[in-house]
Amino acid sequence: MPAAVNKTYSPGNPRWFNRLLHWTYGVYLRLTYRIRIVNADIFQTLRPPYVIVPNHVCMVDPFMVGSNVPVPVHWIASDGNMRTRIMRALLRLVGTIPKSKHIPDLQTINGIVEVVRKRKGVVGIFPEGTASFDGHTQALVPATGKLLKLLKVPVVTPVLKGAFYSLPRWSWTRRRGALEIEFKVALTTEDIKRLSPDEILSRVEASLEHDEAEWLAARGVPFSGRRKRAEHLETVLFQCPSCGEVGRMRSSEDRFLCESCGQASRLDRYYRFRPAEGRPPRFSTIREWSLWQEEAFRDYLKERVSKDDGKPIFSDPGVLVLKGWRLSPLRRIRIGTLSMYRDRIELAPLTGRPLAFPLAEVEGEGVLKRNLLEFYRGRSVYQVRFPTRRSSARQWMMAISILRVPDLSGLGQGSAAG
Repeated sequence: MPAAVNKTYSPGNPRWFNRLLHWTYGVYLRLTYRIRIVNADIFQTLRPPYVIVPNHVCMVDPFMVGSNVPVPVHWIASDGNMRTRIMRALLRLVGTIPKSKHIPDLQTINGIVEVVRKRKGVVGIFPEGTASFDGHTQALVPATGKLLKLLKVPVVTPVLKGAFYSLPRWSWTRRRGALEIEFKVALTTEDIKRLSPDEILSRVEASLEHDEAEWLAARGVPFSGRRKRAEHLETVLFQCPSCGEVGRMRSSEDRFLCESCGQASRLDRYYRFRPAEGRPPRFSTIREWSLWQEEAFRDYLKERVSKDDGKPIFSDPGVLVLKGWRLSPLRRIRIGTLSMYRDRIELAPLTGRPLAFPLAEVEGEGVLKRNLLEFYRGRSVYQVRFPTRRSSARQWMMAISILRVPDLSGLGQGSAAG
């Protein structure tokens, strides 16, 4: 059994339970999402130990991949998924090794080395760190190359195609179309020994490169989903490309509308934006809109910071903030209005003093599951739960990352000093 990652948790992974999952939940996934496997014959000659390194596009992709690997896979997963007894027990059974997102973790590394070197087992790592918001492979965590170099075992890269559209990051409902998982041996043991960590990282990046919009355009497969294709898309696309307003996008079934300027579009069965009324949409795919938003939102924040009017850049009322540490259960802190300022996040409760989080002390910000904002301050993790599904945790995550950069946040400070 792998070394304990803390005093109360040690991953298991008995073969009987993995076989049970394979013939129950694995069969359910294959039938429900019409999963087609490509190059599964690589496992006829490949023997453990090795590392599984897939792209990350939906909440159940570890099970989609793992149920098609002939041996148990010890997945590395965010400890945010394991803070309840039930989930911790379940994920322990499948051998999950917890990790604090974006925070260096020696205990996690020790657990990985234990599985690969001592047990001659298989470890699964999502090198993007978080599931894609727009269906395109994201930048990989730089330390991935060093870790694979340390392990010195073959690297298998399953590429999931269609999974982003089957269970979108913004949606609480699944869709049915087509889904492929293509297995590749990206690196052999000899490759790992010969290449540098940077070269290993580049090889993995090239093997995982995938764009859902391009794949769907080539396949031409429609996705069905009770006409709820656009519902809660504002959690991902929160800025209007017509008027530039932030936080005014609203969805209903397959319609996507800006409440500020009225620009409306419709998301069709091929995940392409079509005119709903008035002007045609500026972008045809979620990926195109998301790429524009990354730059436009940066400009939006820069403009708001330069005004230095002391007002919050944006706010969300009625949020619940919880606090915890690694696998420990989260405890409620306060409920109130969460506001983003140029240099801090501030929670104003109904009664009592505001609670401030200076951006200089915030790190490891990310979106957990569908729409939970998490960040670290010191050794503590804070989780923000929004009162409705329309609020965008991605908007908060991006704002923290952008405003923490000195040359941007300093604009407002400079004008105040002047």
